[in-house]
Amino acid sequence: MDSIICKLVTPEQANFLKTSLPVWFNPHWMQAVAELYNISPKVLVCYKKDNPVAYLPIYEKSFITLKKAYNPTLVYYSPLVFDTQEKKLPNRELLQQYEIIKEIGAFLNKNYKRIVINLNPEQYDTRGFKDSGLSVKPQYTFIRNLSQKVDFFNNEMTTLRNAEKQGYDFNNNFDPDRLLYLLYEMYKRKSHPFNVDKASLLAMINKLYKHNIIEQYNICRQGQIVSSMMIIHDNNSQAYAWITASEPQDMKTGASLMLYWKLFDELSKMYTAFDLCGANVKGPSRLKAAMGAELKLFFQIIK
Repeated sequence: MDSIICKLVTPEQANFLKTSLPVWFNPHWMQAVAELYNISPKVLVCYKKDNPVAYLPIYEKSFITLKKAYNPTLVYYSPLVFDTQEKKLPNRELLQQYEIIKEIGAFLNKNYKRIVINLNPEQYDTRGFKDSGLSVKPQYTFIRNLSQKVDFFNNEMTTLRNAEKQGYDFNNNFDPDRLLYLLYEMYKRKSHPFNVDKASLLAMINKLYKHNIIEQYNICRQGQIVSSMMIIHDNNSQAYAWITASEPQDMKTGASLMLYWKLFDELSKMYTAFDLCGANVKGPSRLKAAMGAELKLFFQIIK
C-alpha cells in the first residue's frame, strides 16, 4: 500500500485544494475562532501519491514547547473529510480510510501533548485513532430532520399554543448586542462561568455575519427581542444551532419554543437537517427530544 503523508497547511491552502469543504474549514470561520481564543488555525491534510485524500481542521495552542490540539467551546465539530478520488468497492474504501485515520492518529499523537477533538456525527469509524494510541469517547447531539413534519410532545404543544396568545413576532434581524446581553445574563443566573470576552465575541460575530457564515433569528415582544438564536450556515444542506438565549420570564410563556417552531419551518426552505448541537444536559436534551429531533452519536478524540 502506498505511504500516506500528513502535513499541516493553512485554511486558505486547504480550501484551494478542495473547494467544497464544510463550514468548519472556512478560512473566515477558522481565523475568527483563532482570534477569539488566541490560537493557531490549521488544517491537517493527508496525501497519497501527492494527491490530498483527507482533511481535518486543527486548532493549536502552544505552551512554551508543549502543543495542544482541541475544539474551543464555540466550535462544535472538527469534521474528518475524505477525498480519495478513486471509485472502489465499499469495503476496500473502508480499509483505505482506516489506514488514513491511523496515520492521522499517529501524527496527532506524535505532535501534540494534549488532544480533544470532536469529530462529526457522520464519522463513526474510529478504529484507526484507537490503534494509533489515542482514546475515543462517545458524545451525543440531536439533529432535526427538516423534511419531516414538526411533531412536538403534548406538553410542548400546550406551551406553544399559549405562546401564540402572547403577541410574539418572529424575524431574522441582526442584533448581536441584544443576543449577547441575553446570553451573558443567562450565565450570570446559572452562576456558570462563560470565559469568553464579550467585546471580542461581538467582534467575531460581526465578522462571521459579514461573510454570510451565520444568521440570527428572533422572537420579539413589542419590538424587543426576548428569545434569539444565531445559527451557522453550511454548504452541505445542514445548519447548526450556535448561540441561543432568552429572557427567563418569556421562556415560561413559550418564547423559546416558538423560536424553534418558526425556525424549523424557515430552515426547511433551505436545508434538510438542523443540528441542535448538544444532548448531554438533561433539561435541554429533553426539550430537543420533545421537538422531534433524533439522537445522534459522534466521537471525541482524546489524549
